This record gives sequence, C-alpha cells and structure tokens, in this order.
Amino acid sequence: MRIERLTPKELSAFRALWAEGLMRVPSAFLFGAEEVRAMPNADVSRMLETTLTLGAYNDSNRLVGFISARRGGPKRMRHMADVGPLYVRPDAEGQGVGGALMQAVLDELVKVGIAQAELCVDVENTRARDLYERLGFHVFGRRPRSVLIDSVPRDDFLMIKALDGADLTRNA
Repeated sequence: MRIERLTPKELSAFRALWAEGLMRVPSAFLFGAEEVRAMPNADVSRMLETTLTLGAYNDSNRLVGFISARRGGPKRMRHMADVGPLYVRPDAEGQGVGGALMQAVLDELVKVGIAQAELCVDVENTRARDLYERLGFHVFGRRPRSVLIDSVPRDDFLMIKALDGADLTRNA
C-alpha cells in the first residue's frame, strides 16, 4: 500500500471513489450524492489543492481509500483541524487501510503544528468509532440530528485527539 497526497491530477479517480462512498455509506459524508454530482470539476480540483486529502493505493496502483483534513479557518482556530471523511473500498477493508490513512493524516497535521484533531462519526458507525478510539480519539459530545439523510435524522458523536500531548479529557 502507498499513501500520498491527492492533487487535481487524481480528480477522476477521487471523484469516482467519493461517489462510491456516498452510495455505499451515505451516513459517513456531509455532502449528499446529488450535491457532489453537481459540483463542477474546477471546485473539486480547488478542494484537492487547498485541503489535505490523502489517498491509499493498492499494489495495482488503484485508489482504494481517502481521507481529508481541514485546518481551522479563523486565526483563533488555526490550532485545530477537522478530519474526515475517511472512506475505504469494500475490497480493501480489513487490511489496515483506514488506520494507515488516519495515522498518515495525523502525522501531516503534527508536521504543520496542529494541536488537536476533531471529527464527527455517525453514532451507529461502531467500526469507525473503534478505529478512532484505537488511534487516541475520545468522544466529547453528541450532536443530535447532525445530518438528515433522506429526511431521516442521524446523530453524530464528536471526537477529539490532542496532537500536542495536552489532556483534553479533563472536561469531557
């Protein structure tokens, strides 16, 4: 497996994998399939240029997973990053791809001085939550009706991990 930063050159492969993920696991994404289909290629290319998006490639050089992270925008939030989505193709699940992608993105965030990583995960996605907990994230809240998927409300757990050694559990 090879992990590298995705660029606009990988636009087609990224869009195809993103679309697959939206169809298979809609609760893992904030955007809906229709919204993603309506996004112009120029907008998705710009996103790949400005957002840390890593891709995992198998031995056949096929993109089998991706993860994104965005640094906080305002100056007062530049110490944190929002991580996600993370998606791995079904034929690559159970091979450590998700954990490798998450660790790689956390390593990149540390390199640029990010102090904490945050993410949202659907409360019913126990597999993802277990992965995040193994990597040092902990739940610090629950967002009811975080998203509506086909008019059905879904709750998310809010999870956080200190990347600078701080104890973020004291008030959890």
